[in-house]
Amino acid sequence: MPAGDAFDRIGRAAFRSLILSATKHPRVQAVAARHGLRAGANRFVAGESPSDCRPVLERLHADGMRTYVIALGEAVHTTEQAVIAARLYESLVPEVTTWGRETTFSIKLTHLGLEHDPELAFQNARRIVGLAAKHSAFVRLDMEHSAVVDKTLTIYRRLRADGLDNTGVVLQAYLHRSVDDLISLLPLEPNVRVVKGAYLEPPDVALQRKSDVDAAYRQLVRTALTYARFTAVATHDVQAVRTAIAVAAEQESDFEFQMLYGVRYDLARQLVAAGHPMRICVPFGEDWFVYFTRRLAERPANSLFLLRNLMRR
Repeated sequence: MPAGDAFDRIGRAAFRSLILSATKHPRVQAVAARHGLRAGANRFVAGESPSDCRPVLERLHADGMRTYVIALGEAVHTTEQAVIAARLYESLVPEVTTWGRETTFSIKLTHLGLEHDPELAFQNARRIVGLAAKHSAFVRLDMEHSAVVDKTLTIYRRLRADGLDNTGVVLQAYLHRSVDDLISLLPLEPNVRVVKGAYLEPPDVALQRKSDVDAAYRQLVRTALTYARFTAVATHDVQAVRTAIAVAAEQESDFEFQMLYGVRYDLARQLVAAGHPMRICVPFGEDWFVYFTRRLAERPANSLFLLRNLMRR
């Protein structure tokens, strides 16, 4: 049975749970640790160090793509871990901005200590965004599971209140609250990235059916393109792409498409050839396995590709 048919049969949440459970299996984890990116994740990850990003960025730029970089890693629970993560970005921003092309950055606030100490996460984010401003660079605050949405939006508002306009935020269409969140941000003339959402959330928090999520995504994109200062339309969904193109033309919106490195590059090329701006997410870091199995669990073909290669080792 094709991956898409299996996805429809067992349901979005069930399939994601299956993939995420498989990646916790000791054998899978052992093989991943032993073989690393050679197991197939180099299709999706630039490498384990910042320097590994440069040749990937150069190839993408040569194809007319914009790029953004993210250091892989999620929730930390000590001050020391949060400071280490922040220092990584403080060294990364000046290095990447000397490579000659506009590359932006994305940070996860739990990686900077949000669940350990929200004030520490804010101070870490402020240093990174402030440093980026000195290098004329943009930093987006990524959005994570629903329990940290309010804290993330609070930090975004605090950064903007401090005069740091080189930052944006992410809204997840499957959350019931996202339209209201967007409306609440409009006085700030926000730069928003719109995604469907990749975390497993309960029905009272998020939509469960794929068709409902797809419809909510297209509606949130329409609203953002109409009212936000800038919209990053992050999707690999052809129908959502068509919706965005139509609405952006009607509203004369300032926007770009965004996609993950290694996913639907054929579509990315087509959009660039048609004159649409495209930015590719280029991740790096030793935590590649956990990061991508969580995000690619919603894309059966890519998830199975990664797991199949791991099990062959």
